[in-house]
Amino acid sequence: MSNEKISHIDGPIELRHWYETPIGSAYRHAEARLLSAKLSENFRAEVLQLDFVGWEDEFHQAMRFAHYTILDHSINGSTDYTRLVGEADSLPIDTHSVDIVIMPHTLEFEQDPHQVLREVNRVLKPEGIVLLMGFNPWAFWHLPRFFPKAKQKTPWNGRFISRYRVVDWLKLLNFEIEVSQGCCLFPLTKKRPESNSKQTVIEKITSWLPFVPAAYFVMGVKRVSGGTSVFHLQDLKNRFMPSPLAKPATKTIHVEKKRANIH
Repeated sequence: MSNEKISHIDGPIELRHWYETPIGSAYRHAEARLLSAKLSENFRAEVLQLDFVGWEDEFHQAMRFAHYTILDHSINGSTDYTRLVGEADSLPIDTHSVDIVIMPHTLEFEQDPHQVLREVNRVLKPEGIVLLMGFNPWAFWHLPRFFPKAKQKTPWNGRFISRYRVVDWLKLLNFEIEVSQGCCLFPLTKKRPESNSKQTVIEKITSWLPFVPAAYFVMGVKRVSGGTSVFHLQDLKNRFMPSPLAKPATKTIHVEKKRANIH
């Protein structure tokens, strides 16, 4: 039990240092690229990130927000962003007060990952977004985690959770999954080669293979049963705006036919 507690607290700190290694930087660039793409598509005011990773600047430029807060187990490492000390499984944040929650490998180092997702669901507003990244437990890149010595080092000491299980958990919490894909297909390459159309097609195909992607990215949107999305403005206009007025009837017989149809 004590070992789990150490991993729970120190894991994110060690992971932050691991991102600075050549292999870790490959994961970082792949994940930052996906985060930037999704954050640039969504304008939200309140953004919460669980765990400080140290490379927020790589996707920060794509953000459009009013307040950006990082929750961590301790104030360790310098950053210009607002920091909040707390636990992810009992967030010290008001219910329905956050627009986007970013989770960079948070679940791997939490004792109760399902409870963390429940807390994320609680603090998110209706139509709020969760952006989640995790390590693919089936990837052959992660074979070292099965060796006793390597298993004691980060990130191999984390408890890897499959993308399909995370998606199931989110669906149980009434999230609609908009993106679920593998990423970081070649983590051992020091520099990502220039992409072309052929390579892009190959990457899209291999990202769906269970053993190739070293990590995965999931985007879920919180749905409220019986509610109407406040962001579908065009649907609301179509629903409440009157249809174009027909030409006024000039003959009594037309009115009588309409009345007959109504009754």
